[in-house]
Amino acid sequence: MKSNGPVFEKSRSIEDMHHMRLMALLQELVRKKGYKGAAEVLEIDPKTVTSSMRSGQLTRRVREALERALQEGIGSAADRQRRRNEKLEAELKELKEELRGGLKRLRMSLDGVRKYYSVQRRLIDQRLLALEAGREGAKTGASTGDESGGPGSRGSSGQTAACDPLDVRVGDGA
Repeated sequence: MKSNGPVFEKSRSIEDMHHMRLMALLQELVRKKGYKGAAEVLEIDPKTVTSSMRSGQLTRRVREALERALQEGIGSAADRQRRRNEKLEAELKELKEELRGGLKRLRMSLDGVRKYYSVQRRLIDQRLLALEAGREGAKTGASTGDESGGPGSRGSSGQTAACDPLDVRVGDGA
């Protein structure tokens, strides 16, 4: 049969830590506000506070009052945590605003890129159509014997006409 000794020891250790935290809070309140002030904060009799401080033992009433005070955020540890939380909250708010601004700039930039490439694609499509039309015209002209001066044909001077399909002048299509 196993011994439950270590489990009880751990439990006692946790209880001791909690007791120490409650005593530290009581000592802090007495140091900052005096016996009467601490009693007012804890809503207990000043004699009970004095008795707990002298004996180092916490009665049920004092323990409950101190636990309630901890839950309400009374004490320097709670103050430090509250300040830390407020600082983190302010930093988070600042980061959110910065992120929103960055996303807005990114969206605007992407819209500009989309518009630019949309125009470039239209221009490429128009140039491709012109190139294909030039090839079709050259095939038709060669098969019919047309010497009208289409792309690639010889003009009256006997020189080949300039045919640069990428040099097509096209409007913006709007």
